[in-house]
Amino acid sequence: MSEEQTVNKVGMPKGVKTVLVINLIIIVVVGWTLFNMYTETGAEILIAFASWSLFGTLLFGQLVLLAKMSKAWGMLRALIWVVALLQALTTMVLTKDFLSLWGALAVIGSLFVVVYLIGLRGYLNSDNFKSWFGS
Repeated sequence: MSEEQTVNKVGMPKGVKTVLVINLIIIVVVGWTLFNMYTETGAEILIAFASWSLFGTLLFGQLVLLAKMSKAWGMLRALIWVVALLQALTTMVLTKDFLSLWGALAVIGSLFVVVYLIGLRGYLNSDNFKSWFGS
């Protein structure tokens, strides 16, 4: 008699789905910003570097979460921390334009990204995420 093995597949938690959607939205916005930065203005080096770093880190995060690459989980957490610090520095640089509409929106958006990255790093450390991710 053959025994059937039951495979216990755990669905993706709602928190991970939310992270994936927010990451995708930020990736699109940063990609659009990078496109405009290089086609219309001479961008400051720090802002360009921070934007590319954020773009790459979030894309890497999407890959790690979708493929459940447990060996890259620790590196992703460290990378998110570094990019959050870099975005905080960028927020300080952007405050010089705070009195204009676009400057205020850029500062508020940058602050949102910093808070989101810190929260994302905390979520990656949560027990709920670890139990689903298998780390």
